Amino acid sequence: MCNRIDNSGLSIEAVAKYLKAEIAEGNYIVNKEVNAFSVPAVPIVLEHHGRKITHGTWRLYKEVPKDKFGKGINLTAEKTHTFYKKFENNRAVVPVTGFYDWMHLPNQGKKTPITVKHRMHWKNADEFYIGAYYDVWDNNEIGFGLVTTVANELMSVIHNSKLRMPICMDAKMADEFLNNKPIEEFVFPEYDPQLVAENLEPQKMPFTLFD
Repeated sequence: MCNRIDNSGLSIEAVAKYLKAEIAEGNYIVNKEVNAFSVPAVPIVLEHHGRKITHGTWRLYKEVPKDKFGKGINLTAEKTHTFYKKFENNRAVVPVTGFYDWMHLPNQGKKTPITVKHRMHWKNADEFYIGAYYDVWDNNEIGFGLVTTVANELMSVIHNSKLRMPICMDAKMADEFLNNKPIEEFVFPEYDPQLVAENLEPQKMPFTLFD
């Protein structure tokens, strides 16, 4: 669904202004490509004793078995009231400038598909927000998982192997998400984000008779 984000060039001050959040820390970590499987700490905005920007660890659960290392990175919105009932009011958003996904294409004569990397970003905006649920661990560290929904038309083409996408929002919708507006109002097709796809590996696209 989503295990790599881009938050390079992110203005923490602008995020604080848009979402009326307190900047709780300094030295926020931003990078061009942040890999969830490295268990990174990234800037997040959350409601916890007031609205603030702080660092969160990209993994909802503190303890995860080695054979389920990816557990808690992405959360299914449709399971909010069952699997994630404990966290459904622990709202957070992750400010990003983009995220990455891979299109899977048939690889003639081979079982392994061709994967083509794409960068998703918001139309006519420098940053946007991905919905998340968080938990406060016993050491007071904050862990979070991104909330995903059914893929829209664009992401159905890009992420054609899973047909899921993260819940992506502009600042107005992010504010409503943090204010605990029902999760059902953020899932597709109830809400369709204004995402744009940039093909980062066009040389991998197969040629046709018409090329």
